[in-house]
Amino acid sequence: MNAYAETYLPDAMESLGAMLDYAVNGCGIALEDFYARFLASRVAEGFGGGLPKYVAGMSGIELAEAVLEETGAPAFHPTDFIPGNPRCEYWCGWALAYLQWQSGWSFEYIQNHGLTVGDVAEMYHPLHEADVSKFAEIAGRRIEAFSKKSGSPVKHFRKALGLTQEELARRCGITLRMIQAYEQHRQDLSKAEASTLLNLSRALCCKPEELI
Repeated sequence: MNAYAETYLPDAMESLGAMLDYAVNGCGIALEDFYARFLASRVAEGFGGGLPKYVAGMSGIELAEAVLEETGAPAFHPTDFIPGNPRCEYWCGWALAYLQWQSGWSFEYIQNHGLTVGDVAEMYHPLHEADVSKFAEIAGRRIEAFSKKSGSPVKHFRKALGLTQEELARRCGITLRMIQAYEQHRQDLSKAEASTLLNLSRALCCKPEELI
């Protein structure tokens, strides 16, 4: 079930994208640090619940300033900031707003179930060039796989992407037999060559350390 009426969605995506863009590129706050403040604020709950005040009544800059004020952040002195440039941070907020609307999950639930804002940033390439529904599909599968907590990390992320073992093997240049061995814990991925681990993580849209 969608989190709120679809008529609010374009404004919501624009506002959340601009909020993260302004916080990071205007105020110089680390993405993860600001997002933690966002989750701790009433803004996240109100936005996720579709309150018009947040999803359509405030600009991204106003949302960011509300988060900083509510969480007791020190005064920030923004640099010259030109909004509207779809940087990585903008895309993160824009895509997360869509995922939260489509799924009905809270931002906190998403963050705590296998998809941190840092993870989203790492998905910027190449997903920012795809339709946002593709991001939501991959993210949703990843969160569901995380929640099940069964099998190996390689299997979790492969299923989250909707890939067969054969497709994953082709993507990362590893034999099907090795993919099966990693998923069945017959081979220790922590002892694999760095290039193998890196290729797998790229193919699975995750961090190398998440596979070990």
